[in-house]
Parts: sequence; structure tokens; C-alpha cells
Amino acid sequence: MSLLEQRYRSVLRLLPASYRAKREEEMVDAFMELSGEVPDETNPRPRWGEIASVLSLSLRVRLGGAGASPRFVAWGEAVRLVALLGLGHLAVGSFNQLLHWGHALTFGTDVAWAGPPGSVERLVSIAVSTADLCSIFAFVAIMRGHVRTAKVTAVIGAAATLVYTLIPMILAGPLTDRPLSETAATLVFTAAPVIALLMGFHSDITPRRRSWATTLSPAAAGLAVLGGTWLVVALRPYHLDWLYLWLGFGTTILVWAAGAVVVLARRSSPSWALAMTTTGLLLLTVRLPLLGNLPEGASWTMVCAQCAVLWALSTALAWMGARGLPGGSGTVPLTRKVGERSG
Repeated sequence: MSLLEQRYRSVLRLLPASYRAKREEEMVDAFMELSGEVPDETNPRPRWGEIASVLSLSLRVRLGGAGASPRFVAWGEAVRLVALLGLGHLAVGSFNQLLHWGHALTFGTDVAWAGPPGSVERLVSIAVSTADLCSIFAFVAIMRGHVRTAKVTAVIGAAATLVYTLIPMILAGPLTDRPLSETAATLVFTAAPVIALLMGFHSDITPRRRSWATTLSPAAAGLAVLGGTWLVVALRPYHLDWLYLWLGFGTTILVWAAGAVVVLARRSSPSWALAMTTTGLLLLTVRLPLLGNLPEGASWTMVCAQCAVLWALSTALAWMGARGLPGGSGTVPLTRKVGERSG
């Protein structure tokens, strides 16, 4: 065995063992044929483009691409569900922001922009808030099967928020010297669905084209959340501080918990269980830092209860998802649509 062949085989170890067992010899032969006769004395190495192609193939196979085992198909479906659930949440927030702008324009109230009028800070704040609206287009695009449009708009929306928030955090000093903050956790929660979108919806996957009723569900959810918020604010229950913890992000926790109970009760596919586990843990990372910012009392107890619910349901979902994962044998040669049952 030549030195170059040994190195090609080393690179192919990036692939799952089940896939490598079926395709390794074929791929090594193809690489060696393209490289030609290369003496060991020249210290030959695989080209960077070839290594990148193997890395890309490894990611696709591990996320349900052609030739993947049923277990990897289930994991890929879970990643894509995380993208859909996360983008749906971001779309609800962006739609609420749009409604606030409409309310401000209609009634002549001020929008909470950063910085004084005409300042650079005000312009940047407006630009970032406008870019946030891209999550609406990203969610609609992926729900209707337009992957490229969804990826571009999702990256634009997330990048503006990440940069705008990260720069002050970095300027404040080393991040390792500070405890986990709610802002840092929110950044993770914002970036996670976009990363899942970029990784999960690869070239081997044909996304399912969902109905307009399902696609526009975040708009209906946004109206319901905003209506509930305005109702609570109008009632002015200032003596019930803990009640405000169920508005906004708290409503997201409530909706997630209801969905988790449904997934557990119906014994849904492992992909749904794993996706709900991931989103639940992301919600937990955002809520946990609040415990350090609240004094002991009813509000602090309510946050503890929210964290306990997130942790308990996430643990149950993880257990169900892990038990339901199919075995690693076999392959799925067909291009699958998002939403099909795996295993």
C-alpha cells in the first residue's frame, strides 16, 4: 500500500463506519486514479479540496443524506426540526416587533430605538431591527421549500443581531471572566436554529412544501402573544410580579411544555423527541441566568419552577428519543423529505 493510499484511507475515517464499509474501496480507487502514480519519496498528501469533499459528505451522511443508516436519518430529521422550531420562534418575535412598529406609527408613540435621533447608534439600531425581520422571510421560505432563500435570509437576520450584541460584550472584557449571562444565552438560542438550518438542509434533502395555513402559524401565534401581553398590561397586576414571567419568553416556555407533553403522550418519532429535547435545553440556558438577577420571592420561585419543568420534560424526551433511535445497520439510498418518519 502506497503512502498516498494510506493517507486517503485516513481521511476516509471521517465517514461513519457503516458507510465506509460499503464505499471505502470504491472511493480510494477513485482518488488514486485521479492522483495517478505518485512515488512515496515526494511525500504525497490528499488535496485540500478532496479533504473538504469528504468532510462535506460525512456531514451529509450523518444528517440523513443518501446512503445514511436509519439512525443517522433520524438524527438528520431532528436537526431539521430544530431549525424549523427555532426559526418559528424567531419569526414570532419578529412579527411582534412589526406589530409594535405599526402600533407606534398609528398612535404616534415612540419606538424604543437605541441612541438619540440622528446618531450613528440610532441608525445602527434601526438597521439591526430591520434585519431581524429577515427571520420571517426565512421561516416562510423553508416552510414553502425554498432552501437557498431561507438560508440567506436567516444568516442576514442572525448575523446582524449577533454582531450588534457581541461587540459590546467583547469590549467589556474577557468572556471567560464572566458568568453565563442571559444575553449570551440568548445569542446561542438565536444562532442555533440558523446553524441547524445550514447543516440539516443539505443537497441530499428535499424539504416538504407545507401549507400556507401552517406557514403563517407564527403570525397567528404572534397576535395571540401580543394580545395576551397587552391584556395583562392593561389589567396592571403590579402586585403579581411573577405573572409577567409568563409573558414573552415565558409564553414560549409554556407553548414548548405543552408540545413536549403531546410528544411524550403520543410517543412520537425519536426525531421529534430529540428536537424537543434540544430546544428545551436551549430555553433552559436562556432562563437559568435570570435566577442570579432576581431576589428571593415569588418571582424567583416561579423561575425555578420554569427551569424545573424545562429540565424534567427535556430529560424525559431525551430518554424517549434515545430509546426510539433505530439501529445503525442498513442504509437509506433515497432522498428523503423533511417530516417523513424514520426507521
